[in-house]
Amino acid sequence: MKMFGGIIALLLCFGITTAQADYTVLMQESPPGAGEIKPGVGVHSFNASETITITTAPKAGYHFVSWLGDVADPTSNRTQLTVDGPKIIIAVFERDEFAFAASDSPQISIGPERLYPRSDSYTNNVSTMSEPPEYPDDPYYPDDPDDPDDPDDPIPEPFTVTLLGLGTTYIFRKRLLRI
Repeated sequence: MKMFGGIIALLLCFGITTAQADYTVLMQESPPGAGEIKPGVGVHSFNASETITITTAPKAGYHFVSWLGDVADPTSNRTQLTVDGPKIIIAVFERDEFAFAASDSPQISIGPERLYPRSDSYTNNVSTMSEPPEYPDDPYYPDDPDDPDDPDDPIPEPFTVTLLGLGTTYIFRKRLLRI
């Protein structure tokens, strides 16, 4: 009986080591919708020891900051990744800041749609005001995009990274149990 258990253990170890022909790579972007990633957002399977090229292009109003994960050049928007195990790769983007031109005429925000002008000064044809014109506490008025309370940290929160890691581990173990 002891010999039978040893044989099963050897077969299981051999099956796990030889069946490991591919690994999963989880690709994400932060913040979501800030850019395009190739091969795409989601879970992808690649052969072991395969070297793949990953690229990213920011959408209007954002710029690429860096890759989080095991890549060749984290600061380049086109880099390579060697798949030697399950990996989590995150493309980090940051919203562009738009400055106002200094002039005597009213200031106009130049930038992508859906961005609010800086709220530290509201202008009209007469003067610059320190508060919005009518209802400064209006709940429908857009939040201050330059609020100093918002952290300016391009790294995703630890809970998100932990959750992505647990998901990858779950998928990896589920595949092992199918063998």
